[in-house]
Amino acid sequence: MKIKILNVRTFLCCLLAAGTVSFVSCTGQKKDETKETKEIVIERNSEGNITDFKVYSYEQKDDVVRAAEEELDRMNKQIDEMKASLNDKSEELSAEAKAAYEEAIADLEKSRDDYQAKIDELKNSSENTWEQAKADVNEAYRKTENSLEKGWENLKEGVENAASDVKERVEDATKK
Repeated sequence: MKIKILNVRTFLCCLLAAGTVSFVSCTGQKKDETKETKEIVIERNSEGNITDFKVYSYEQKDDVVRAAEEELDRMNKQIDEMKASLNDKSEELSAEAKAAYEEAIADLEKSRDDYQAKIDELKNSSENTWEQAKADVNEAYRKTENSLEKGWENLKEGVENAASDVKERVEDATKK
């Protein structure tokens, strides 16, 4: 009789221990699962600009849209700076040079507007259209970013050249 009772007790203790181990291991897994967080990293270059929109998943959509809009804001500031620079030097520029720069800025604004439209498409994209929307916004971003870089360099160079030309004309006129 003692052996049977001992076996029943041993069996129950083993069952209880196995149940406890199983329960603890299951809750331990849940703790690990709840601690797991998705890290969303927006790829940026050394200047802080986005490098590639195409690498992000649909789950990162809100973050990518926010980053794209931040880039749009930065681009708008650059265009505003170009306009201000042009206005500051407008008296020193010939009518032709001023018209050329105004046209260049209008082209930049059009490129920026295309980028804005692609951001809107990205916002409204579904999981099925996500890949194409990312590619489109990435292409529009690259085009606008390149245009801004070239436009800013050309504007600075042109304004500086025009200012130098005016200065030379003034110096020549005062020598005579």
